[in-house]
Amino acid sequence: MYPTTDAATRKFYLLLATALTLLISACAGQKTKEPVAQEPPGETAAPTSVAQLKQWTIKGKLGVRSPADNGSANLTWQQSGPQNFRIHLSGPLGAGTTIISGSAGGVSLVRGNEAPVVARDAAQLTQQTLGWPLPAREMFYWVRGLPAPGPRGAEKHNGQGELQSLQQSGWSLRFSDYRQNGPYLLPTRIKAQTNGAAGPVQVTLVIKDWAF
Repeated sequence: MYPTTDAATRKFYLLLATALTLLISACAGQKTKEPVAQEPPGETAAPTSVAQLKQWTIKGKLGVRSPADNGSANLTWQQSGPQNFRIHLSGPLGAGTTIISGSAGGVSLVRGNEAPVVARDAAQLTQQTLGWPLPAREMFYWVRGLPAPGPRGAEKHNGQGELQSLQQSGWSLRFSDYRQNGPYLLPTRIKAQTNGAAGPVQVTLVIKDWAF
């Protein structure tokens, strides 16, 4: 025998009610997904690689031994990009105050109240006016414990990958006393030696403070 119409109707509504109950339970059990936080437009994480570090203020001391001069000076070095810098020397080595400034247009040097002297290259300019070369173009890289672009000779790293020694642009360099400065691991002592036409020159940079 076939079920009556009333029985079939009751069975249909029972199945429909059961299906709706299961559907509501399934929806209630689902958790609403939280929206993923978006980084505000224009904001990026600070660079953590020394190769990305291109702006700083360094404070420390610069020592020089050369046929023309022996002594040391307090140093404040402000860098803004690869070509723009201002190195302020004060003390016996700077004969009071010496300011070396660089830009894409060249380099200038001012000693005390004297008129500025200009040139295309910092090493040439300091050799001419101070009697010893300061290779600011290469030091932009060396101060971060990196070789400058271009040819280089013997290069040695320690087990942690820190640059220990390098020969480049006529200079023999030694890097030591690496310390953590914010996100960067940087050398705090750089000793550079070269043999110029006037004789041997040794430049020692001791960095006491970095500001980024």
